[in-house]
Amino acid sequence: MSGMDDGWKDAADFGDELPFGNFEDGSGTKQAYANDDVVGNCPVCGAHIVAREKGFLCNNMECRFGLWKNNRFFEAIGKEMTREVADELLNCGTVKLDGCKSKRTGNSFNCYVDLTVDEEQRPHFEIRFPQRKKKEGE
Repeated sequence: MSGMDDGWKDAADFGDELPFGNFEDGSGTKQAYANDDVVGNCPVCGAHIVAREKGFLCNNMECRFGLWKNNRFFEAIGKEMTREVADELLNCGTVKLDGCKSKRTGNSFNCYVDLTVDEEQRPHFEIRFPQRKKKEGE
C-alpha cells in the first residue's frame, strides 16, 4: 500500500502541536490535553492537577496525589470538593468555607480548611476556625 494516503499522519507532520492529547515527555509526566481543565500544580511533584470525572488528579503517572470529588471529609461538613475548592486548596493551601454543617450535631459554622500532604502522597485536611472579635470588657 505504499504511496496511498491512509489518513494517518506522522507526529512530525504536526510539529510541536500534537493532536493526540497526553503524551510522555520522558519524565513520566503526561502533558495536559489542550482542552484539559488544569486546576493547579501538584503539591507533591509540581506537575499539573487536572479535573477529571471523579476528582482532581495529578498528571504525573508516578505520583499518587489526587483530590477526590467523593470526599468523606467534605461530606462530613456538608460541602463538596468542587473545582473552586480544589483551586483554592492547591493554589493557596487553604479555603474558606461558609455555611458548613456538622453531621454529628447539626450546627452550622464557618471555617478554613487547610491542605497538607503526608509522606505517602495523600492529602490531609484540617479545620481552623476564624478568630472571633473580642467584645469590649472581655
